[in-house]
Amino acid sequence: MDHRSIPGTSPVPYPLAPIPVQDEPLPASLTSPTPPSPNSKSIFAFWHSGISKLPPYLQWNVLAWYRRYAPLGWTIYVLDTIPESPLNVSRFIDIDSPAVVPTAVTNGSLDGAYAAQHTSDLVRYPLLLRYGGIYLDVGILQFGDLDRLWDEVIANPSSPHDFAGFTMGDPPDISIVNFALMARPNNPLVLRAHKILLKLWQDKTNTTGMHAHPLVHHVPLLRVPREVMVQDEGKGKMVIDDAAMTDYAIQIQAMGAAQRWLDIEDGWDGRRYVREKCWLLSMIDMAYVAEQRTGWDGQRLFRLMSLDMPPLGAEEDKDQRLAREIVEESVARSWCLKLGHGFSAKLFGGDTLGMLWRKHEGSDCRIGTYASWMRWAGVNCRQDQLPKPMEIPAYEPTAVGRLSDQV
Repeated sequence: MDHRSIPGTSPVPYPLAPIPVQDEPLPASLTSPTPPSPNSKSIFAFWHSGISKLPPYLQWNVLAWYRRYAPLGWTIYVLDTIPESPLNVSRFIDIDSPAVVPTAVTNGSLDGAYAAQHTSDLVRYPLLLRYGGIYLDVGILQFGDLDRLWDEVIANPSSPHDFAGFTMGDPPDISIVNFALMARPNNPLVLRAHKILLKLWQDKTNTTGMHAHPLVHHVPLLRVPREVMVQDEGKGKMVIDDAAMTDYAIQIQAMGAAQRWLDIEDGWDGRRYVREKCWLLSMIDMAYVAEQRTGWDGQRLFRLMSLDMPPLGAEEDKDQRLAREIVEESVARSWCLKLGHGFSAKLFGGDTLGMLWRKHEGSDCRIGTYASWMRWAGVNCRQDQLPKPMEIPAYEPTAVGRLSDQV
């Protein structure tokens, strides 16, 4: 395929890590990586049944991270819960400590239709607190330069920032989301969010009702576009409303509480920390460009990405032009493409791009399509500039007091 350059990017200036061809095993550095150490260049992810069981379209995401960043000293860890696995999460954090994970993880009593997702939620803060580095959901096609952001912004002693991530909502009413996080070890915002999250999980085996907990009741509920009734994984009908959505994404509420907390005795001002220390991007503008351009219509986005690209110099039709613009804007001017699945995807009343790629195996990388071009560009093209982070205006705390008395 004649891969085409993308305005606003330049070719990656170093050899990429090789990946296995069909039927060859994954690289040993992905299946049995060397253990991380604090401040090492580590990218963490989670898939309960292990990296080899990742659906192909998600495994391609991880292989793209590996190809692009392993040559720069990054190690990718897709942790799991498989007994005796070298990537079992228990080898990386102390799952027997109540200061690290809730009892439901330690004794295996975590339940509910989204237990695997919540296990993932409960290990990402402890990993970042112990080692630092990056946490990414496996559903991320990464376009922005993670290495440059780490070296110039997070690990740089002269930089004012020591945390990077995405927000949802409009300033000043924003909450930091959890699908992509970057921090050094023992980050103070992550630490406080983690302590709040552990308290929310105390004596619980699932997240039902957590939105009403006193530690987070001062944080606005996450908003759903419309209340919907869905079939909940074979367990009957359930309503997805603001409360249900907030329960599902309770880790975001814990982070939101830490952002809004003023603890004078402990010297913690969440408002000031977010304004001065956090490098933040808008989730909608920088992770969901493709969905915005297609009106959040997963079927339409899937069809566009599945189109064959015209030969070089040939005239585009209307759909091909839109598909090209989506790829160019995503790769050059956004930070990533976040594939939606599961609970939140049900809000849109139809399959998302990620769900359709899973149903139609190989459609995400068929040679000659816009999807294949996007995947190629995510590995081979480097954005010319880091995007500018959001400017966070001043806002009032919504919780004042000594946090340590409540967690």
